Order: sequence, then C-alpha cells, then structure tokens
Amino acid sequence: MEIQQAVGENVKRIRRARKMSIERAAEEAGVSRSMLGQIERGETNPSVGTLAKLAAALRAPLEQLVVCPEDGGLQLVRELDTKPVRLDGGKVIKRPLLPFEEASGLESYHVDVFISGKFSPDPLPVGTVAYLTVLSGTAGITVGEESFQMLEWDAVRFPADQPWRVDNQSNSTVRLHLTYRYAKP
Repeated sequence: MEIQQAVGENVKRIRRARKMSIERAAEEAGVSRSMLGQIERGETNPSVGTLAKLAAALRAPLEQLVVCPEDGGLQLVRELDTKPVRLDGGKVIKRPLLPFEEASGLESYHVDVFISGKFSPDPLPVGTVAYLTVLSGTAGITVGEESFQMLEWDAVRFPADQPWRVDNQSNSTVRLHLTYRYAKP
C-alpha cells in the first residue's frame, strides 16, 4: 500500500473512531473539507504541517497517521491513545486493541463485562468470523440458537454475521479478548 493511501485510511479510521464528522475534523485542523476529503481518499499527499494539524484535531499521535500496516513494520497502540466505549448502561467496556488491518482483515478488542452485564454486538458482514477468549470469570455465550458456558481461558470461534451475546455469570468482571476476521471482498 502506498503511504498516501495508508495516511488517508488512517485519518478516516481515526476520525470515525472519534465520532467526528469530516466537517468538524476539517474545521478543528484548519483545513478545508475538500482537502480533508482528498486526503482521506488518498488523492493528495499532505504536508507534514497539515498532518500535524490533523493529528492535533484528531487527538492522535502523528505516527498513527502515517503507519502503513502492510509494510511489515511494528505497530504499537497504546492504551492512552484508544477510546473505550461504554455499553449496556455502563456494564460493558469495549476497548480497541489493534485497529482494522486491510491486509489481514483482522481487528481486536478487550471487553470487560461487569456483574450482571451483557455484551451483545450487532451482527457483522457475511463471512466475518469472531474469535473469543475468556481471560477471567465465567461467561454465558449465546450464538444464534446455541448457548453454553465458558470458563477462564476457554476460547470459541464462530460466524459473527449472526446475533450473539456474552452474559456475565460471575460475581466479578468477565474479561474477554475478541478478534474479528472480516471476509475479503
């Protein structure tokens, strides 16, 4: 992947993760909406100054904007640079670990399901596979019509293009590692 295409995808992914409209991100970075659109589509090669402004507006380290995941290099994602999402009235926290990588079709998350919490993500595109490992606690798992209990260090693989959920069956937090593998288009 060319660096300007990677930069565009990184900017768009981070902007969307921050739930920022393209208009708001452009305004905060001091660039035109048109310019930001060209950057996100990989149609232009932004200057270092423009990248610095975008990094500040997106509240992301500059190196996250220029990482090219297919170059085989190291990609470090720090917990402080990720934004956890609270679900189920605050009883679930979903933290991104490694962002989506087009070459492998993978992305991963850490999920905490607190006492009496339920993690029930929306079904993903057809062909998506979920890999779920219970790191601690006892979890009830329902995939489609099938339900079973998982203990610490149990793991399961299943099609994530159907309804599924995790119920905390512990008197403590259930910690999960979740990886999605998306089908190649």
